[in-house]
Amino acid sequence: MYGPVLRVAVLSWRAPGDPDAGGSELHAREILSRWTADGVGVTMFARTPPEGSVLGRGCPFDVVPTGSTFGVFATAPRRVWSARQSFDAVIEILNGVPFWSPLWWRGPRIVWLHHLHTEMWAQSLPRPVSDVGRWNELTVVPRVYRSTPVVTLADPGRAELLHAGFGRVEVIEPGVDERFVPGAVAAPSAPLHVVAVGRLAPVKRWVELLEAMAPVAGRMRVTLDIVGEGPDRSAIAAWCDRHAANWVTLHGRIDDASLVGLYQRASLVVSASSAEGWGMTITEAARCGVPSVVTDVTGHRAAVVDGVTGDLVATPRDLTHAVERLLTDTERRRRYGRAARERAQAMTWDRAAERHLALLRECR
Repeated sequence: MYGPVLRVAVLSWRAPGDPDAGGSELHAREILSRWTADGVGVTMFARTPPEGSVLGRGCPFDVVPTGSTFGVFATAPRRVWSARQSFDAVIEILNGVPFWSPLWWRGPRIVWLHHLHTEMWAQSLPRPVSDVGRWNELTVVPRVYRSTPVVTLADPGRAELLHAGFGRVEVIEPGVDERFVPGAVAAPSAPLHVVAVGRLAPVKRWVELLEAMAPVAGRMRVTLDIVGEGPDRSAIAAWCDRHAANWVTLHGRIDDASLVGLYQRASLVVSASSAEGWGMTITEAARCGVPSVVTDVTGHRAAVVDGVTGDLVATPRDLTHAVERLLTDTERRRRYGRAARERAQAMTWDRAAERHLALLRECR
């Protein structure tokens, strides 16, 4: 399918199997696994995670732990450069902090950049470090990478990156795994279930989501299933304790079959996130026939067709009215669900992998 064998070095902050892995790592695993299955040699260099983590879980390609959480941005380029005769091309996954591949790799290279991090800097780091990070991402990085092909996930993200100063930006939509299928139709008298999936991190605005859902839970028989792990878990649990929110279940990290089961019984999927590259969990739920109510940010605008597959709202506070309106309108919710599934079914990882590799070959 892909022609002559390539040997590709992949620079990534985190690898699949890292406890902080999220949508970016899922995307990398799906694309790179398909390349490997067709004969492409892939070696990923990523940070060394906390003890007990199994890097490369579910991956057929090599994953090399390389440096600390921030040290990896120096050690990984050094490792690739020292073994440069072993690689034909470089993929850099740019997740806020760059590996600066245009400065040291002269062969074929592509950057995968799902979104800019803007306000995430202030959510994750103290000042003035966050100010420096944001300034660097919005001024220096676009200039250094201006001649490097950048791949993002959707047209709204492409517009954002071009506006920031990146030169060549291509759009390749992600895929959705075929295991995400609809479940049985719930009885009219069944409880309503709302699902939110993602890393429990500040960017997802979990407490704001809980605040928005609380009035709905006070007026309707509804539950909220939260799936994921991360630094905000204790804050979420504390909020639930203070508000006696027995309508919330914190599932933590669950296996794929359990996740599919939660989607299949869900009435809605929700997100209050302030930044997304796509909104992978929204598309997973969509393939199960579940519509969404989410904040109107770049990645969500790519994953949701407003008024067709779900509803976009301006702020987390606006989720309250939008969620309640859709939960009480069964016919509209089912119409959204059918449209969401139809759209998601057209997105495949095989197609995405082929397009990514074709672009890489163009750079040779």
